[in-house]
Amino acid sequence: MTKTFENDATSIYKIEGKINEETLAVWVEELSALNQVSGRQVILDLSQVWFICTKGVEVLVRLMSNDLYLMNCSMEVRNVLHAAGLGGRILE
Repeated sequence: MTKTFENDATSIYKIEGKINEETLAVWVEELSALNQVSGRQVILDLSQVWFICTKGVEVLVRLMSNDLYLMNCSMEVRNVLHAAGLGGRILE
């Protein structure tokens, strides 16, 4: 996860690669850390994520805060996130 933008209201982080069972522990750690950011919107740029496993989506659903949004999802990732009920959190 790399921070690509930040101002007083918003932080954008780029996620790269795949989110699978091998990278799940890091995914949980990073999402938990983002939940500690208060007072600003956090946007995850998923343009370089080409796969997210079921457990990765479950973690995202569980740790999703009201200030966390997703953008630049591939069609496959977008479909998985919509199926998980996260369509309203995807910035078009």
